[in-house]
Amino acid sequence: MMKIGIAYLYTIFRYGYPHSIEDALKSIPEIRRLGFQFLEMEGLGAPLLRALYERRELVAKIAADSGVHIHNFCVVDPDLVSIDDGMQARALDSFKMGAEIAAVLGCETLHVASYAPPVEYLDAKPYQLGAKGGYAFSNGARMRIPEGFDWNRVWAALVRSCRACADIAATYGKTLIIEPRVGEVICSVDSLLRLIEQVDRPNFKANFDTGHFCAQRENVALALLKLRGRFANIHLSDNNPIDTRHLPIGEGVIDWPEFFRVLKLIGYDGYLGLDFGMTESLVDDYRASVERIQTIAAELQICVEV
Repeated sequence: MMKIGIAYLYTIFRYGYPHSIEDALKSIPEIRRLGFQFLEMEGLGAPLLRALYERRELVAKIAADSGVHIHNFCVVDPDLVSIDDGMQARALDSFKMGAEIAAVLGCETLHVASYAPPVEYLDAKPYQLGAKGGYAFSNGARMRIPEGFDWNRVWAALVRSCRACADIAATYGKTLIIEPRVGEVICSVDSLLRLIEQVDRPNFKANFDTGHFCAQRENVALALLKLRGRFANIHLSDNNPIDTRHLPIGEGVIDWPEFFRVLKLIGYDGYLGLDFGMTESLVDDYRASVERIQTIAAELQICVEV
């Protein structure tokens, strides 16, 4: 049975970024009142990660009391993929805190990203948190390549980090997943496949992201088959590939009946995390998206749980 949940964007857009540990805690029962029992959480930067670690037992209690299952925990730290060995080592130590948080919360997966390559950006990076707590979706990124830039070194640092994170996750019995994002080192199906093969860890898989794949002009249904057996979570948002904005389900160009038909074909029975924001009617958009998914699922005789 597929499970419709919600990513961490509700808390980000409700309370901004950065937000306090108190905001993170009170958002959990709010999310349950919205009708969701499956949630992803994020350690957005060192202060929040540390606060969540120190109060991890309380987070678990509030989630349990609220009837919420936190199934995925993301450690947000660009230093994880730094080409500076010392910076990456310190970030891996922080990732261990994230792994322990995930263990206490009972998460199935730990989540990382590849981030933008270390070049000089003349304006905004392609995908980043904005000053007011929302994500900024840039339609293009003007850059200058620094003297001595070495792509192979960037790639090797990413592979090394993912192996180390996967091995840490494995000690807690968790799967590590990585998210593709437009403009970052990992942005496409083929870059994901190459990374998964080179990391070569059985517990290292993709986080399938419909919005980013569509913005990358991938065929989203075909991407499911290319990554069959190699993803362990799905982020759901619609998209119109004129830009990278994540839209409510049904407001972009993704063929959702075909997407769910292929999901049924390959036997996926995991999580579907709604992953959009920056709308004036966010709560209504969440509810409308759930209804659209439920309608499609009923027509295809797919069992879904919210």
